[in-house]
Amino acid sequence: MFEHLQIIEADRIVQICLNRPRQLNALAGQTIRELTEAIDQFTSSEDDVLLLTGAGRAFCFGADFTEFQDRSQLPHLLHSFQTLILRLSECPKMTVACLNGFATGAGLDLALACDFRLAAEKAKLAEAYINMGLVSDGGGSFFLQRTIGASRALELLAFGEAISATDAKSMGLVNHVYSSEDLMSKSLEFAKTLSGKPQTALRLIKKLIRQNATADLKSALANEQQAQATCFEDPVHQSIVLEFLNKRR
Repeated sequence: MFEHLQIIEADRIVQICLNRPRQLNALAGQTIRELTEAIDQFTSSEDDVLLLTGAGRAFCFGADFTEFQDRSQLPHLLHSFQTLILRLSECPKMTVACLNGFATGAGLDLALACDFRLAAEKAKLAEAYINMGLVSDGGGSFFLQRTIGASRALELLAFGEAISATDAKSMGLVNHVYSSEDLMSKSLEFAKTLSGKPQTALRLIKKLIRQNATADLKSALANEQQAQATCFEDPVHQSIVLEFLNKRR
């Protein structure tokens, strides 16, 4: 059982909800441990898509600074948080951040580690570390410049100002923006569409996007050739081809 999370599993979709609304779902050490465990369970399960959201008016407001009073624990907390980011980013399955409200600092980094970001109109996003005299430590400097470019990434990190969901969408930081009332239903619809796709191909597409981000064309083509060879052997692909041929006949 998890104390800081609510988990719903249905239709090959796992919904993980950060459930500390009074703390705006700030990441305490226990939250980080539970979320890492939940992601590991999802990765090894038969489920296809992870939907990550928060309870109340925040997705995640960042780190829980009440745990910063014992300075000796900071290296351990940072290591645990970065392990969580790696687990989430390296998950071979599709992951979707459902930004129901504030996503700031470590909370925004958590969302950036997901493959997709869907946001409510009222959501606010900020790399607010600088306002605490800190730098991004959850991959913000890595993810942001690959998502929105170095100049915009630097501005978000250097100023720490919150941006609206609409502005985040215009710069490519979030994929879609919905009303607060529609966010969860639209997010589930998005996740169900992903779950309905051929999963071998879908996971290889995710892998190729990561592999080919810094590859030259020759290497990228070789990576695609290797992935396609795997797809050719996939029973799902073969059944789709057979169905297509039978319809043609």
